[in-house]
Amino acid sequence: MQAAKSRTADEAIGRWPGILATLGIDQSFLQNKHGPCPICAGKDRYRFDDRRGRGTFICSHCGAGDGFRLLQEVLGISFSEAAKQIDRIVGTVPVGPVAPVRTDASKVSVLKQVWANSQAVAHGDPVWQYLNRRVGIDKVPSSLRYHPSLRYTDEDGKQLGCFPAMLAKIQYPDGTGASIHRTYLTDIGTKAAVPQPKKIMAGKPLNSGAVRLSEVSPALGIAEGIETALAASIRFGVPFWAATNATLLESWVPPLGVERVLIAGDNDASFTGHAAAYALARRLVQKGLAVEVHIPERVGKDWADESL
Repeated sequence: MQAAKSRTADEAIGRWPGILATLGIDQSFLQNKHGPCPICAGKDRYRFDDRRGRGTFICSHCGAGDGFRLLQEVLGISFSEAAKQIDRIVGTVPVGPVAPVRTDASKVSVLKQVWANSQAVAHGDPVWQYLNRRVGIDKVPSSLRYHPSLRYTDEDGKQLGCFPAMLAKIQYPDGTGASIHRTYLTDIGTKAAVPQPKKIMAGKPLNSGAVRLSEVSPALGIAEGIETALAASIRFGVPFWAATNATLLESWVPPLGVERVLIAGDNDASFTGHAAAYALARRLVQKGLAVEVHIPERVGKDWADESL
């Protein structure tokens, strides 16, 4: 990515919401909450988080970027044109508050605390009920944990209560931890009635990581969701891990010792699942691994749906 001259980049810090709105990007795309993506038009995969006041955004399909990239992609202009447009107006846009960024140490501390407050999944608890109902398993992998009362906070910072939750550690190829994936549930093992029942905690960068639902083996599968991975493991007879979403599936890196990879992609109507699965397959084949891609026949379905 090209670097903006320091004066433009520095002067724009804290001004990005105003800059982007002035240059024609609708205010609805400048909120720190999940919603439609102005780049790919996905319905609920984008948010404008403006980290360090640099106009940053994240989309589970388009990836992450800063204010310069957002302006380029939405308006269809070059980097140099974007910089010129910003230079023209930056002095007229007031500086807003820049939220402090949490340190990695503080994030890790919270991750450890949440994990320490969880327990092994037991027969009949909400996590067991959820997975048994969803994919029919009776024995839950030890890498999945049950938290009896986990706080839920929405995108506006409002606390909506505490709920039972399924926890899953996201780990790098070397086995070190990156973050925790949460699935909020009810006491009877259905998804909780919250805006986003599935969320990833703030932690380390997630690229290359996955939820390990088994030990490393020479033949290993990878899917998007945890439930999809468990269902695919039953169907294809090899252990599967979960990347948790399409973006992380595409960037997943298998650990040492893996020789054959099965990719269980989702059959999204948007072809997002196909694209991620085949992009990963292409990269792994180039690295010399044997690769198979499996996509359900029915549009809008994943392998957990096919198991029902």
